[in-house]
Order: sequence, then C-alpha cells, then structure tokens
Amino acid sequence: MNMEVNYKLLPIKGHFFFFNAGTAPLVPYLSTLARQLGFSSGTVGLIYTVLPIFGLIAKPLFGIVADRFKQQKLILILAQIVTIVSFFSIYFLPQNLQEISVELDCNGVTVLKSCYQHANSIDTCRVNSLGDMKEHASCRMNCDMSSPKMWQTVCEHWHIPEYCYSTTDRIQYLTHVTHVSLEADKCAYIKADNVTLDGYDYKPQCRIGGEYVDINEPCTLNCTNPRLYDAIGDYKPNMTCLNRNLNYRLCTNNTDELKELASAQQDSECRVSCELDKKSPWRLMEICEGWHADAANTCYPRTNEGESFPSNLSFVSIIDLSTTISEHECVYIQLKNIEMPDGSIHHPYCESKAQHEVQAKLFYTSCSVNCNNTMVNEMFQAAMDSKTENESQFSQLFWLFFLLMIISWVGQAIIVTFADAICFNLLGVEVSLYGKQRLWGSVGWGIFSLLTGILIDVMSDGAYKNYFIAFIFMLIFLSCDVLVSCFLNVKSTKVSMNILADVGTLVSSLPTFVFMLWTISVGLCTGLQWQFLFWLLEDVSASNCTGSEYIKTLQGLVSAIQTFFGEIPFLFVSGYILKKIGHTHMMNIVLFTFGVRFLLYSCLTNPWWVLPIEMLQGVTFGMFYPTMTSYASIVSPPGTETTVQGVVGAVFEGVGTSLGSLIGGRLYQAYGGWITFRAFGFGALICCAMHILAGYVFKVKLDQDGVSEGYTSVIRYEQPNDMVYMLEDMGDSRS
Repeated sequence: MNMEVNYKLLPIKGHFFFFNAGTAPLVPYLSTLARQLGFSSGTVGLIYTVLPIFGLIAKPLFGIVADRFKQQKLILILAQIVTIVSFFSIYFLPQNLQEISVELDCNGVTVLKSCYQHANSIDTCRVNSLGDMKEHASCRMNCDMSSPKMWQTVCEHWHIPEYCYSTTDRIQYLTHVTHVSLEADKCAYIKADNVTLDGYDYKPQCRIGGEYVDINEPCTLNCTNPRLYDAIGDYKPNMTCLNRNLNYRLCTNNTDELKELASAQQDSECRVSCELDKKSPWRLMEICEGWHADAANTCYPRTNEGESFPSNLSFVSIIDLSTTISEHECVYIQLKNIEMPDGSIHHPYCESKAQHEVQAKLFYTSCSVNCNNTMVNEMFQAAMDSKTENESQFSQLFWLFFLLMIISWVGQAIIVTFADAICFNLLGVEVSLYGKQRLWGSVGWGIFSLLTGILIDVMSDGAYKNYFIAFIFMLIFLSCDVLVSCFLNVKSTKVSMNILADVGTLVSSLPTFVFMLWTISVGLCTGLQWQFLFWLLEDVSASNCTGSEYIKTLQGLVSAIQTFFGEIPFLFVSGYILKKIGHTHMMNIVLFTFGVRFLLYSCLTNPWWVLPIEMLQGVTFGMFYPTMTSYASIVSPPGTETTVQGVVGAVFEGVGTSLGSLIGGRLYQAYGGWITFRAFGFGALICCAMHILAGYVFKVKLDQDGVSEGYTSVIRYEQPNDMVYMLEDMGDSRS
C-alpha cells in the first residue's frame, strides 16, 4: 500500500517530537529536584501554584500580540530560546548545601548520633539496610571542641598524648585507709578505700591492661591514725595499683615495724599530696580515668599560660555499619577506630560516666561529617532536614530557582499554545488529524523520559541524584526544536478587527462556561499528578524498602507507559473517537477515569504496581488534550485562533493546575500522599457526576426550545460581524 508523506506537516511533527524530547528529561523531575534541594511539599506546591498564573497571563497576552501582528512563528522561536537558557541556568544554581552534621557521643563506646524531629521521620528501610552490611565506612570529621572537658575525654579515654594538657605538678586529696598488707616484695601496701577530690567522693580503682600507665607517683601522707602516721614517718609511699585498687607502696629497712603495721587493722583518714611530672600528663589522666573523676577540677586538662585549646579536632573515623540502630528519635552508628592526621590509630572508647555527671556536659559535641557511604550521608542529611522543616525556605536559592522556573514556564506556555494554533492552522478543516500530529510529542516524551530516568540512576550514588544528563538532553533536543521550527510554514490568517470583544462574546456563553469549569476540574487533577505522583512513588518505595536506588528508572518507566501504552494509541484514534461519541461524553469519561486512577494510587503499597495504572493516561491526557484543543479550535472566530487557544490553555494551567498544585501540596504536607490522592479521586468522581447533570439540564432546555440534540454552543465567524451557531452532539454538527 502506497503511503503519501505530507511534507507540509513534517515540521510540526518534528516540533512536537523535539520539544517533548527536550522537556521530558527535565520537566517530570523538577519537583523531585526541588525536594532534593530541600524544599518541602508545601513549598513545591506553592511554586507550582504561582507558575501557571504566569502562564495564565502569558498565553492570551502573547496570543493577542501574535494574532494582531501575525508573528506566531517568530514568537514561538524566541520562546524556545528563552526556555533553553532558563532551564540550563537551573543546573548552575549555587546550591550551598549545608554541611552534614552529627553528634559525637561517648558513653562506654563512641557513636555517631543523629536525631530527627520525630521518630516517624526515620527511614527504617535505610537503617535496616545499613545494619545488614558487614563492612566499614570511613568518614572525614571535624568536631567542635570548644569545651576543655571534651579534650579531657580525648586525652583520657582516646589516649592521644598530644592532646593531653596540664600545668598541675601536684594532686591533693583525702583518702580513707582501712587495710595494710605485707606483700612478697617485703613492702607494705596501704589500701585506700575511698578518696575525696575537689569535694567529690570516688572509689579509687585503677586499670590493668595493655594501655595501663603505672602511676607510681611519690606521695606525702598525713594520717590521723598515730601508729600509721609513725610508721610512714618521713617516707613518701608511691601510688600504685594492687588488685585494681589504689594502694600506697611503703618500703623501709624496718621490716618489724612493717609486720606490726600489717598485723593490725588500720582505720585512718589521710591527707595526701602526690607529686606529678608536668611533662607526663598521662599519669594524671590515668588517675582521673581510674577514679572516674571527670567532674573534679584537678582532672580538667589545662594548657600552658597564654595558650588555648584548639577549637576543632579533625580526624578520619572508621564506622561499623552493622552497628547502625535507631532508638526513639535518633540513629546511632558505632566508631571502630579513628585515624589522626599523623597516621596514628586510636580506639575512641571511654569508661562509663560518673553518676553525678550529666551526660551532655562531659562529651557532647557536634561534628561535620562526610562519609564514603552515600546511604550514611543521606541518613544524616535527612535528620538535619527534618529539624528545618518549619524554618523559612525562602532563601536565595529558592528565589533563584523560582525565578528561573517562572521564565521557563512562561516560555513553555507560549510554545505549547502557539504550536497548537499553528498545527490547527496547517490542518485547516481536517481538525480530527490533530491527534496524529501530537502523538509524535508523546513518542519523544516516552523515549527520553525513560532513558533519562535510567541514566540518572546509573550516574548517581544513592537516593541523591545527579541530574546532569537531563540538562544535556534538554539542551540538545530543544536546540533541534529551534532549527525545525524555522521550517514551519505558517499560513496568514484573517485578523479579527476586535479580538477582545470576539473572545469575550465566546467565553460569556453558558455552555462554554461549563466547558471552562470542566477544564479547571481536569486541571486540578493534572496539577496533582504532575507535581506529586513521583513524590508518592518515592514515599511508597521508602515505606516498604523496595527499590529506592532505582526510583528514577521506575519514574522513567511511568512516563514511558503513559506515552506508549496510553497517550500515543489514544492520540492516534482521538479524532475518530470524538466523531463517534462527541466532546460532551468524552469530558465525562475523562473525569471518571481520573477518579478511578487516583483511587488506585491511594491503594499502592508497592511502587511498581503503578505501571499498569499508567495506561489510563490514554484517557486522562491522550483524549483530554485533543478534546480541549479541538473544542477551542472549533469555537475560535477567524483571526483569534491563537488567542482562544491561549485562553483555554491559561484556564487549564493558570487556574486548574495552579489550584491542584496548591491544594495538593498543602494536603500532601498535612496528610501524606495516600490520603491526598484518595481525596482528589473522590473529588473527580463528584465533578463527573455534576458534569453529567449539567449536560442533562442543557439537553432538557434545548429540547424545550425545539432542538433535540446537543447542548454545546459553538460559535464560528464566517465574516467579522456574522455569527453562526453550530450545535454539536455525538459528532453530529448542525449550523
């Protein structure tokens, strides 16, 4: 069978393909990109509420200019260039992402601690996934060490000598002696039962082990027990550790005196003064650690006069991912060891805190962190984001993003409106062929939205995505669109002498007003779908731990299913279907399908089940768009084609999708995605019932006036001041 190629329509087919191939890699992902930039659903909803309002102004405004001066092609190309520049500028926004911050907490073991605003904000899937990993991750950390007490922990517990500071050459305290024993070395060991240091009572235990430092400091003891006082005399017993307890080792030549001292139970209070070597602060720290005397002023690390502690401590920490747990509002990951800048390895363990010490006062510091595991970084970042949800998001980044979005949205609005008007201009009386031209746009959209989603996942590491390839595709295909549009052969059209009056007469008719209300209703549903369907998929994925690492691929598949199994087949046969059932019944079907589609969304528990639902896109867009645009083309008086397309498009986006984005964003933020889509689903079914009722009322009225079919008034101008009313129903037109 010979097929003829209509070369006159090739440029418009090429425009639809390249324009949608250029916007598909970026437009569907802009709302999730905004989410990644830190904007809440309410903020994103606000953005997409305001954007269509600019489209509402731009479409009819530029439509009037184009119709008045007959410059549709020039304005179309300028809008394409503006769109390219504004979109590509988004990639270069100074994102100024906050440093990821965690709390470093030491209580027996040292852990990275990250707390959320609410416990239900914790991504339990990510926590469990990390907990199942039998591997380690390294994190570069820089911790605030503004409190000297923090340095005490670093020195005393982490055993990093260069950070142990002290100007103390003596330690003084009270001790209670209860027992003296004579050991094999022929020396007496005076056991300290408890000590009082700086007003705090401690159990004077000492550590034994590989990292133990023998204190062995000479001490002067002034005891209340006369016999013990006389036995010690001028000797200076050395502090030592016996059976994990502090003792004073006394060795003299008078063994008889020592035996007599050991034979009797000694009970005495002694005032002790021990000498310390300032060059070996380890020894003081060993005493403080063994006694758990963290709160004592003597145990505070000190610098030399005129010096100060460093304000920060930098190191590389090795974390054990299998220790990742969540408890209450916080997530914890245990440190295995740390590596200092000089290459030394240390184990950041610490003893339990003294009972009188408030946990937050001993060692509780904030650290900036950057790990080589993306999931860990994302988990810490999510905790920070949850605490700033209620803070103002109107930063410099927001306003730059918002401005570029406005410019790009206006450019797209002009392109879509002018392209539709030019397409109908080229088709002439063959309006039913519009769908066969428009389906090439769906081909471009389906191919490159899917390909972009896959490439974003491949080029990204974790849930935070790299959108570079999306901007490259946009630049290439929209540039091709500019070239193809230069070959558009736009026919000269008759100019209405009073464009505003003609359009005003058109939109003031009651049937057209009902059509506008239908357009707004569909716009409400479309706004929610455009802005928050991908959000819902991400939330469903996060709720059951299924495929978050492939979420962009799934979102690309969603766009592919929508186009190849939904839009393209219905766009191809849209003219035939409209002739068979008419615009009115198709309007009812569109609203009913939206209701069913949204109710199915509200029941999703696995994000991959969204794919069969997306075939309903054939009705909710593949049939809706030809219905809306062909109606606008039919009712347009000569010379107002672009203006009327702009008015209808402005009502759809400027009112419908704008309100859908605003209401949907607020509901999503307050109640979540499932409830929001369910509410919109019931709303669409209610609007469908009201539209059916309106059709019935109009039909009754027309029957009373002697007209048996139809209710839609279609106004067509044969001459500037002549009006013919055409009644359309079930594809049957009468004039």
